[in-house]
Amino acid sequence: MDIDEIMKEIDKLSKPQLEKLIANLDHISFRFTINMSFLKYGAHPITIPKEVYHFLRIHKILPNQDMRITFPDDFTATGYIYYGRAGWGEFYQIKVKQSLSIRGKGVSQFNKGDRIKVEILKSGDRKEIQLSTIK
Repeated sequence: MDIDEIMKEIDKLSKPQLEKLIANLDHISFRFTINMSFLKYGAHPITIPKEVYHFLRIHKILPNQDMRITFPDDFTATGYIYYGRAGWGEFYQIKVKQSLSIRGKGVSQFNKGDRIKVEILKSGDRKEIQLSTIK
């Protein structure tokens, strides 16, 4: 089954069925292309796709809750989920709260256009974010 077929099947679920499915997931992932906003701003924002919002809400991953971010090189930083509203509606972003600037480590290993996989993991009360490179 490819992703399009899976999405069609998910669309057939009722809201309670969908929430039950999401509640049983321990992580969710999406792809992100490193852009100038990520490189330029100190918080290195990663915009979270709308498809992920249900996962955040059901698992009570709240805005401004400290989370560990692990980079592809195993370097870690403290981050959080930011919630905002704009003219087009609500949005969530992952932001880095504290990141040591070591050349070639953590955030500084990325270049504009790099593709990464972003995973938001939930295990018990622990919530974290893992970034990995896509080859």
